[in-house]
Amino acid sequence: MGMYHDARIPGRDFLAPGARPEVPPLPWERPARDIICHAYADPVFDNDILPLTYTNSRWLAFILEVPKSDLEKIVPPPLKVEDTKVEFWYVDHNHTMLGPYYEMGVTIACSYTDENGRKWLGGYYPYMYLSQDSAIFAGREPFGFPKKKASIRILEHGGGFDRGELPPETRPGKYFSVYMERRGYLIHTATGYYDMKPVPPPIFYGKTEWGRFNMKLTTSPDLKKTEWALTYLHSLWQGEHRFQLRANTIATASPDAIRTFYLQATPFDNMGEYLKNAKLLGLIAFNFDLIIPPAATVWTKTVTRTDDDIKKHLLYSKAYQYTLRHDFPIPRYP
Repeated sequence: MGMYHDARIPGRDFLAPGARPEVPPLPWERPARDIICHAYADPVFDNDILPLTYTNSRWLAFILEVPKSDLEKIVPPPLKVEDTKVEFWYVDHNHTMLGPYYEMGVTIACSYTDENGRKWLGGYYPYMYLSQDSAIFAGREPFGFPKKKASIRILEHGGGFDRGELPPETRPGKYFSVYMERRGYLIHTATGYYDMKPVPPPIFYGKTEWGRFNMKLTTSPDLKKTEWALTYLHSLWQGEHRFQLRANTIATASPDAIRTFYLQATPFDNMGEYLKNAKLLGLIAFNFDLIIPPAATVWTKTVTRTDDDIKKHLLYSKAYQYTLRHDFPIPRYP
């Protein structure tokens, strides 16, 4: 057998006194309060990976200037857009408690003012794509990260920098290439080289008062109720910044050094449509360490529906017939 199993696991009485188990008991050996993720018998992630930790990941952030009116179309209330510089990023996660994977997302600087007048500042994620299912569920179920599955590639290559801007031990390849495809459509690709020229960062870079927002929606099986929850991850964890940038790994590319930047909408993903008016300001790349602890809920709303609401506004599909997404770009329903 590939795994040793002992019926005494629930009590851990076979361990030496004072020993700490390296993994929790399997789900069916634990009380319901300790099971945090579907499926019951074989969860895609478990509580032994919380808080999530990432070591020496590589971040490639394209900085875009996007009209505020475009951003307001994809930022839900009660959030307000605070800055038009948007982070359009790729990450190569090699060392995580969820295993290795690639990730792509968009971060918009937003704020929320609560009923007591406190102003919460944070980056909001309208789009996220990942190459691995465990990381999708670990972000989407507890926190509300809007994660989808996609095919992603990140590449840095070449002989490094001719002028020696970075120490040899931290120097990436001179050239970069990123690519993301989903459901048969190329969504984005970019190529270029690092010229080490200054690139203006988003407003939240390096600021401990800026956390991260997500909007989590949970709908009942009968569709009659949806709970909205605005979740917030503070930037500090145990007195230190959760996001530790490795300063000696920074590389930049000005717009002139980015040779290709292609972005399109698809029948399944509207990111390319809402960011089509973006101006490319450059690329900032760096290595970092990260911790993701449990989040706080700072705002909630409950949406209820009658049977008539469900019939009119949710049940669009016609049995055994293709509908909107297969007839793109012509909508079948107004």
